[in-house]
Amino acid sequence: MACPTLEEAEQLAAELVAERLAACVQVTPGVHSTYRWDGKVETATEAVAVVTSRAGLFDQLAERVTALHSYDVPEIVASPLTQVSPAYAEWLAGSLLGPGEDHTAPAVHLEIERKFTLADDGLVPEPGEWPRVGQVSNERRYLLQATYYDTPTLDLASHGITLRRREGGPDEGWHLKLPRSSDARMEEWMPFGADDAPPAQFRDQVRHLLGSAALVPVCEVRTHRVERDLLAGEVHLACLCDDHVSTHNLLDDQLDSDWHELEVELVSGGMDFLDEVADHLAQYGVQQASVASKLAMALGPLLRRADPGLEPTGS
Repeated sequence: MACPTLEEAEQLAAELVAERLAACVQVTPGVHSTYRWDGKVETATEAVAVVTSRAGLFDQLAERVTALHSYDVPEIVASPLTQVSPAYAEWLAGSLLGPGEDHTAPAVHLEIERKFTLADDGLVPEPGEWPRVGQVSNERRYLLQATYYDTPTLDLASHGITLRRREGGPDEGWHLKLPRSSDARMEEWMPFGADDAPPAQFRDQVRHLLGSAALVPVCEVRTHRVERDLLAGEVHLACLCDDHVSTHNLLDDQLDSDWHELEVELVSGGMDFLDEVADHLAQYGVQQASVASKLAMALGPLLRRADPGLEPTGS
């Protein structure tokens, strides 16, 4: 399985092993590939992941890789294991889902959005006059209350990862966000469990960053959201979220803050639509946010001290 970056290959590896669809994933970076795509010969430098599993899990494994992978057509091929040692076979069987055992996978989608900063009492430029927008849906109002989890030294946030428990809205539950680009992140969702502990599947995915450190609440975020759909005929371009945000920093309450922001999340629109929206809003003095996530805003200098070069992904 080839991936465009080492980071994506490592994230896929952690996901597949955590879900017991793979017993082991070995990743080799810096592989030079030549292939045909859209009728042209292309070249790329990729990371190749070799997944150890069993034949009975191939369909589930292929479905999961397709859902998580950034390629339209990921390379998913199988070669049989013809001979293995008894000890290895025993380990392999114990590391994978057994026949008939349920596979509980998080729901996954690629989130592509941009944030814009407004004054506390600032008005949103009329969405019906935005580029390409022909209709705007009625408002939906939510109160969203989220608790973000990390280590005391912010090992997740320092690697661009957010883990939260959020109440309110149609997707309340647990959310794990993994970076893909400045505007995109892979978001995974799971329902609430019997207690407030983060789901085991999410903990397993980030265990390589945690070491022996515990996951603890580091920040609480309360958002009053007004949500509308931006439409062009039958095409749902994007979802517009008008958010008034209040944060309580559990590591340093001197950093508690409030602000007003817009989120524009793509549905069927393209990146060029986000660019056009950004240019349109700039004419009204509404600038793209310099910090792309609520958690990064809330953590402030704590995150910069943990790693000056990174911030967690959006929302």
